[in-house]
Amino acid sequence: MLSKLLKKDFYSTCRFFIPLLCGYTIAAIVGKVLFEIVLSQSSFSISSGFFDGIALFAVFYLFICIVYLIACYLMTSVFIIYDFYKTMVSDHGYLTHTLPVKTSTLIWSKTLISAFWHILVNFVIGLSFLLLFTGHLKHVPVMDIIESMIPSFDLKLTTYSFYTIINMIIELFNQPLMFFCCIAIGQLWKNHRILGAILSYIGMYIFIQILSTVILVITGNGSIYHHSGLFFYNGYMFFAALFGLATTVIFFWVTNYILSNKLNLE
Repeated sequence: MLSKLLKKDFYSTCRFFIPLLCGYTIAAIVGKVLFEIVLSQSSFSISSGFFDGIALFAVFYLFICIVYLIACYLMTSVFIIYDFYKTMVSDHGYLTHTLPVKTSTLIWSKTLISAFWHILVNFVIGLSFLLLFTGHLKHVPVMDIIESMIPSFDLKLTTYSFYTIINMIIELFNQPLMFFCCIAIGQLWKNHRILGAILSYIGMYIFIQILSTVILVITGNGSIYHHSGLFFYNGYMFFAALFGLATTVIFFWVTNYILSNKLNLE
């Protein structure tokens, strides 16, 4: 049943993400063309009005691309939140909750679809940067820079990569489940449920930040001021993974409990 839900949720979210990603891809291709034109300025006269116009437009277009880049990340979360709200707790929720499937399965489907779109958006954006600098990367010793930085922080590249990947995977599930949890908590309000969800998110975010900071200081035992690189990735990043995993489980449990036992769609 989960596979059928995933298919359904995939097609329902495509109408949001396909235009967003197609628009960004077109913008990235146009940006690459303008980037190459500006880099080939030697073929134009300095006083050339044509080149001045192209350069000015390229700078303006670069600003638009940066705005679009930020919008891609923001809209990805907005679309995921909107889809969950619409299909789970709005009027459409009557139809969703009549399906012969557990609430936990519905939440899993929404979470996995969210992870999929976040991965795809990051992949497309990564490709756009690779496209932009294609043909010019040979002039930048990327790996040499990374390898020279790692020893200065008393780190190993394998350790850095391991903790970073683990925390990125956890974040793929933690972020949407936190939003889902806040929406579920908002449903406990008889009136102004959207306001309740927003206030729940603000309160939860502040509480988590304070709690993580307190535990970080307690578990750090002063090491945060000594061997900071080693502590950060062997200490803090390990703690961040455990903390992220624990909060993810809590978010899922609270969301599932409220939507299974306390949901009132009136």
